[in-house]
Amino acid sequence: MTTNHQTSIASLAKKRRTYSAEFKQQIVQACKAPDVSIASVALQHGLNTNLVSKWIRLIDAKPGSDRSPLPNKPAFIALSCSAPLDPTPTDMLKVQITLPHSKAEIGLKWQVSKISALAELLKVLAT
Repeated sequence: MTTNHQTSIASLAKKRRTYSAEFKQQIVQACKAPDVSIASVALQHGLNTNLVSKWIRLIDAKPGSDRSPLPNKPAFIALSCSAPLDPTPTDMLKVQITLPHSKAEIGLKWQVSKISALAELLKVLAT
């Protein structure tokens, strides 16, 4: 008896619906209207939102569509800099510090324009 029941269930299964190209185009155009969500258009027409999103991708990918897909790789954009990023060697001050308790030496290259920060560092190291 279970085999007869299973075959009758299989015959009642839903069949996949098909939609015309014109219908798909109408749905996609409705989704592109301002302040309209894909989900709201899909709900109005009894469609799955993922299916409508797929139609949008397929139609937009066609040549001659008003929105072409993004390129696979980002393009390189060269930027011009007005000033050099690294300070020149003449703007740098070489500092050698010997720590009194450990007799270790620390070598620093410090920007002359930031000499006040170096003074603060030396005060901290001296304490």
